[in-house]
Amino acid sequence: MTSTRLRVSSFPRLWQITLTGILFLLLVAGLITLSPRVAQAQAYGGSLTGVATDPSDALVPGAQVVLTDDEKGFKYSATTNSEGRYILRNLPPGKYSLTITATGMRPHTQAGIILTVGQNAQADAHFELQGTAETVSVMETAPLLQTQDASTGQIVDRKYINDLPLTSRSVYNLAQMAPGTSQPAGGSFGLNASSVNFISNGGRNSEADIVMDGASQTNQENNSGITNALYTPPVDAVQEFNVQQNTYSAEIGFGGNTIINVVTRSGSNQFHGSLYEFLQNSALNANNWYNNLAGVAISPKKQNQFGGTISGPIRKDKTFFFGDYQGTRTRSQGTARAGVASAAERQGDFGEVCTRNGGSFDSSGKCSVASGQIWDPYTSTYSASLGGAVRSSYVPFNNLATYVSPGNPNLVGTPYALTAKAGNLIDPVALKMIQYFPLPNLGVGTSSYNYLNNWIGANGSRSNDDRFDIKVDHRLSDASQLSGRFSHSVGTSEGVNCFGNIADPCT
Repeated sequence: MTSTRLRVSSFPRLWQITLTGILFLLLVAGLITLSPRVAQAQAYGGSLTGVATDPSDALVPGAQVVLTDDEKGFKYSATTNSEGRYILRNLPPGKYSLTITATGMRPHTQAGIILTVGQNAQADAHFELQGTAETVSVMETAPLLQTQDASTGQIVDRKYINDLPLTSRSVYNLAQMAPGTSQPAGGSFGLNASSVNFISNGGRNSEADIVMDGASQTNQENNSGITNALYTPPVDAVQEFNVQQNTYSAEIGFGGNTIINVVTRSGSNQFHGSLYEFLQNSALNANNWYNNLAGVAISPKKQNQFGGTISGPIRKDKTFFFGDYQGTRTRSQGTARAGVASAAERQGDFGEVCTRNGGSFDSSGKCSVASGQIWDPYTSTYSASLGGAVRSSYVPFNNLATYVSPGNPNLVGTPYALTAKAGNLIDPVALKMIQYFPLPNLGVGTSSYNYLNNWIGANGSRSNDDRFDIKVDHRLSDASQLSGRFSHSVGTSEGVNCFGNIADPCT
């Protein structure tokens, strides 16, 4: 798979304002019409807590805490309680800077705080007395530990998403990187594979829930008890996700034993954009083993996946937008095997039915093996003693094309009576339809010929997929934030046509 990616960092100012303004107005209008359920707490947000102490390790109550989103400029504030502890809740994943001040103490600052999906982290402050230093700055620290709960899982961030290979760029395939997850027997990867079809810590597959930006994205299949993803966002629309496998918070309760907690990307105070195309082509692929064995060329395969993103501020430090689009055009390869009628059988001569059952014909044309003989169904008579029909007339040499059936005498004079001519047992519709079947091309005329597996052919299918997301984040006040996302996808497909005509048995 080859790819081409172009990142764009600046756009005409007028175009920016027009596009972002339109997107914002459309999204806000849509949010107003939605039910109150969208205002529920978002489960992907995390929290930051800590304890402020002075040089003697005494607790410092009343300290002022300010956490700043480095990309959006949003500020979150709190005050330490009587035990010197502060807590900031419902923090979107991102990069933050922390400042804590107290009377008589030098300000404490800590930069580069990374909060991931649903993380409950801790960052303590140890003050120094005023005059000993201007500011206590923590410049480099180990990653924040999540000591506030027992939740376990695997974070998949933008670095993983960008650096690791993805079959058909289906981002949820990376969920199987989490410890304790495995692929079930017969499972597959890619855009058409089930996003939650994996086994987690020994649980049943296809029972996980996907929570995207705080809302469940899965649905139960009827009468099956398994879940399916309703929407899979483009890879470039995902900021990160957390595969939560143990003791996750109570507001998430729709999964069996695993939750994929996803947060999509947001805009920032800088304009950013990207364009990309990922290409797969049969000219770059090897033929499969079965095609090579039969001398069949590789069928054409082309997959183009293209799209882009654009994000930035609508109002600096206040309102931001993010938009993305992805289109996928797939023309995939395939190999079909079947047992088809021979050239003689297509004309009504079924003599090989006798020989392939180990029999031979006598001079009158009767097969020496009963299982290899074709009989005229119109000449059977009912026997009360035997409890069924008794066959009386066989088709000589099993050749329906030359045999003239007398038909059923009870049907004479009706529209259902057979015409007295050779081949009158052959249904003309069936004769026409069988001409659409291909001729055998495997082992014909050799000892390895198998009438149940005598044809192989290359084929292909086609599918188109288009999807996009629009997301707006707006800071209402220091205590309130509005985040809305509109996602849409539409796909069309045309299945494999093995025979290349209207008689195809595969679609």
